[in-house]
Amino acid sequence: MVYADDLGALELLAAAVDPGTWKDVPDVRALDRAAGAAPWMLATLHAVAGAVSLRAAAAELTVHHSTLLDRLVRAEHLLGWSVRTPQGRVRLHLAFAVRRLLRHPDQLTRPSTSTSTGSSHA
Repeated sequence: MVYADDLGALELLAAAVDPGTWKDVPDVRALDRAAGAAPWMLATLHAVAGAVSLRAAAAELTVHHSTLLDRLVRAEHLLGWSVRTPQGRVRLHLAFAVRRLLRHPDQLTRPSTSTSTGSSHA
């Protein structure tokens, strides 16, 4: 479950994602295509998106740094963009976020607001 308060500005994206109208998002389609190409693909891309460095991602995946680089060459070819640049990582993060929201729209929870105090509860 994801709490809306934890999303910050990404809550705008979550509010805009409507499975009925966002059926064909190119970056999500590219991510799905890449996922189907190799069993390690999503875990590798997820690690790269969340790690502070490629070496840290390799350590998280328990693969050698050169193995990770070989995987990224293949992933980038399938995705159509580099995930080794800051812009590419942001794009990858957004693709993962939209993919998750499209597949599991019920996992976004907005805290209830108390009408008597005006405070919100998580």
